[in-house]
Amino acid sequence: MHMSLNNRLLISIFGILLVTGCASNKEMYYWGEYEQLIHDAYVNPGMAASQTQIEKINTVLQKSESLGKKTAPGIYAHLGFLYAVQGKSTKSKEAFMEEKSLYPESNVFIDGMMNRAMKNEKNH
Repeated sequence: MHMSLNNRLLISIFGILLVTGCASNKEMYYWGEYEQLIHDAYVNPGMAASQTQIEKINTVLQKSESLGKKTAPGIYAHLGFLYAVQGKSTKSKEAFMEEKSLYPESNVFIDGMMNRAMKNEKNH
C-alpha cells in the first residue's frame, strides 16, 4: 500500500505537533509541596499543626516567587485560614486579600471565608 505524499506529509506534521505540543507543556501554576501537604493533612488529620502548615506554605510561596511562577489558586486562602485559626487576624486578612487579588473570580468564596474567620475569632 502506497501512501500519497500529501498523506505522509500530513501524518508527519501531525506527529511533530503531537510531540512538540506535549514536550513544551509547562505548568500554569507553581504548587511545590502544597499538594503533599494537603494529602498528609487529609490522611492524618490533626498531625499537621497549623504552624507547620504555615511554614510549609510560606516555603512554597517563596519558591514560587524565586522561580517567577504564579502561585496556585487556593494557597493564599489556605494560609489565611491557618492564620485565622491562630488568631492572627491581620495576617489572615492579608493572605485572603492576596488570594482575591490573584484570583478575582474567588472573591465571593474568599469573602465568605473571611466572614466565618471573623465570627469564629469573636466567639473565642
